[in-house]
Amino acid sequence: MNSENIKNLNFLLESEYIAIDSFESLINHANDINIKTKLQNIQRTHKQHTLQISTKIQDLGGRPSGSIGIQGVVAETISNIKHLGTTDNISYLKEALQGEFMAIKTINELITNNSAFSNSTILNNIIKDHQNNIDSLNNIINTSK
Repeated sequence: MNSENIKNLNFLLESEYIAIDSFESLINHANDINIKTKLQNIQRTHKQHTLQISTKIQDLGGRPSGSIGIQGVVAETISNIKHLGTTDNISYLKEALQGEFMAIKTINELITNNSAFSNSTILNNIIKDHQNNIDSLNNIINTSK
């Protein structure tokens, strides 16, 4: 049971690493200091998630992943190809928004399908953080149009 939980948590952890890398790119492309600050705040929440999830994995006797994994490499490659030659930051922001929605969906599925996580304060707090990130991203997108 723990090995499956560790595997699922490492998947979430790798997703958080992907988000950190994605927001690094967004931060580097942001010209407006206010937008840059908002993006840095979102990135900071993802960094906090990596620490929380890593600790949970260790508590279960596992070894936390230290990178984006193969799923991250594939996702980054697809994103880079999709945005080749694009200077429109809105498309990147919308992609980040989709990532936040996917994270919530993935965590909810994990909670629903695994009784060990049904009352997980860490996962429920991470969902709340993702919802706040969605609000922030929508705000950025709406003010950037």
